[in-house]
Amino acid sequence: MSNVWVVDSNCFIHVGSMAPDSFLNDLTKILNSGESTLYVTPGVHDEIKTVRFQRWPNQPNLLDKFREILVTVTIDEAEVRALAKHIGEKASPQDVDLSLMILGSKLAHEGKKVTLVSDDFKMTTTGEKANLNFETCPPSTFLQRLADLGGRGQRSRLRSLSRRVRAAEMRYAISRAGQYDIQAKLTWMVDSLLSSRIALAEETDDVEDNSSSDEGKLVSALTRSIRNEKVKKSTLNKLGSLPEICAPVIQLDEHLSKMSSGGASDDINQAYDSSVELLSEILEITGFGLAPLGEEMAELAHRAMAGPLYRMESALGMLAKMSGNLRLSRLHLSRALSNATLVDDVGAEMRAMHQLGLLAIAAKNWHRASMLFETADRQSQEIGASRLGHLVLAGISRHLSEENELAKSHLNAASALVQEDKKEASDILTSIGNSLLAIDCPGLAIEVLDEAMECAIETSQNDKLETLAEMLLLANTALNDKEQSQYDGLRQLLDGLNNISDDASDEFEAKISDIDQRAIELSKPLDETWTEWQDASRLVPSGSPLIILRVDEDDSGRNLIISHHPELGAIGLWLPEGGVNAAPGNQIMVHESRIKVAPPTDDLRDMHNIRGIVAVEESDALTFTAKTDEILDQVDD
Repeated sequence: MSNVWVVDSNCFIHVGSMAPDSFLNDLTKILNSGESTLYVTPGVHDEIKTVRFQRWPNQPNLLDKFREILVTVTIDEAEVRALAKHIGEKASPQDVDLSLMILGSKLAHEGKKVTLVSDDFKMTTTGEKANLNFETCPPSTFLQRLADLGGRGQRSRLRSLSRRVRAAEMRYAISRAGQYDIQAKLTWMVDSLLSSRIALAEETDDVEDNSSSDEGKLVSALTRSIRNEKVKKSTLNKLGSLPEICAPVIQLDEHLSKMSSGGASDDINQAYDSSVELLSEILEITGFGLAPLGEEMAELAHRAMAGPLYRMESALGMLAKMSGNLRLSRLHLSRALSNATLVDDVGAEMRAMHQLGLLAIAAKNWHRASMLFETADRQSQEIGASRLGHLVLAGISRHLSEENELAKSHLNAASALVQEDKKEASDILTSIGNSLLAIDCPGLAIEVLDEAMECAIETSQNDKLETLAEMLLLANTALNDKEQSQYDGLRQLLDGLNNISDDASDEFEAKISDIDQRAIELSKPLDETWTEWQDASRLVPSGSPLIILRVDEDDSGRNLIISHHPELGAIGLWLPEGGVNAAPGNQIMVHESRIKVAPPTDDLRDMHNIRGIVAVEESDALTFTAKTDEILDQVDD
């Protein structure tokens, strides 16, 4: 179980006034040496933004120095109001303190050991009243416990700081003796100090810790064995038959590597079916081997096999999405997330959460999407991964669920990251735009791709500009009037994501104007249609693929595939037999077949923005291709 600290503003104020200039270095080393993390909410940032290190040379801003080691989590205002109502308005702490208490409770429910650091005794009493499942301690005890975790020099410096902070806490408590009964608070402060690591060193918990540590070593050894890495003979003896039983799961990673090595597949169904067949076979073989074993040995095996199983379920989720089956995709990605929780890899959980968030956007479940992206953001901060993609999509989701303050908070945090590295921001925003196109959300994709283009212009990425121009043209042709009106206000929200210079703004406007003009030209009816069968190359140049924008299925199971061509714009491929397994982003090739071309009905033109409807004489002449090299990118980013 990992240990996390949720820290309030007063603790930072104490540190700012008393900490020596060695403090941050000591703190960082201690946090990096164990499973400890510091959490805050945006309200804490606001309360300490002017605090400085008083004893440091030049008195630097505390928040600037701390920012990189803090995990900042936004809490919904509705949750704050609900907790205040539950506690009672008179007894309730301030909103920032409530947000910290909610955060602490959320982290505790995720299986973390949470300590809320605050010298406000009301947060302890109300937290117990609301049964929020975290412990509390004052800043002085927090510093003492950090000292207990450090080396000799760190212990000496942090204990000295802890004593000075404790003296300040006592002076403040005594000064308030005439306003309330301080006995309970003083008792709490002393009890929290006595519960430090030194006082508990001789308790039997150490035995449990050793047991947990031994189990972790066995899981690690079994994992290495599965990968055919060297393991000590004495450890192999402890594992018994597990290495042989679990060995087949390595075939899953080998299968994924072969599947993605070609870069693309023109038979996604076959790729999916072969992957499911292999997974079923591996689960059957390993399950048969584990069945006679005891619960403890089986648990070791499941934890060691969770990595390959996570990767295979993630890949199956991506394949299902590429074939247009979003419900099946969600099932596989949910299983992937379940397996990821057994792996000591927060990144695996983060990636699964992100993909599930995209599916929630596709289902227009904005609240679920925002919760998934916010959790992915929190996990990205734990491992030092990029937050930008999660923050942007969390902000969009909150905006669409009409939670505008939370949306602004996410986009403000994202904006700060964009300003730090606009080249990287352009790459990430392009990837987000592509992901939104892949779930048939061109309106959202346009808003994100606009920001990506601004960053590309400012960083002189000319090759990237051409790619973005084609993506924006595709998104514009996929957009219809209904979707355009659905995202009112989003443009204004995302405009704050990047601060662009006047010169770059002029170039951006020129490029967008050019794209808009091309989109207008490509929205006009086709110059020519014909009712007689003609060679496909008369309309679609030979060897020139179409890109699927969406697949529209009617009540009779017939399919109209809305596709885009950079020279033709949007056209509909009419396949009355249906049965198409494809998704946005797939490519279509027409091989040696004849076609007919008819003008679209007014309803279809308004609904899909298409220029014409194409009937294909031989449906077998169509091949659908998806990029399989992206699968492992999503699994192992």
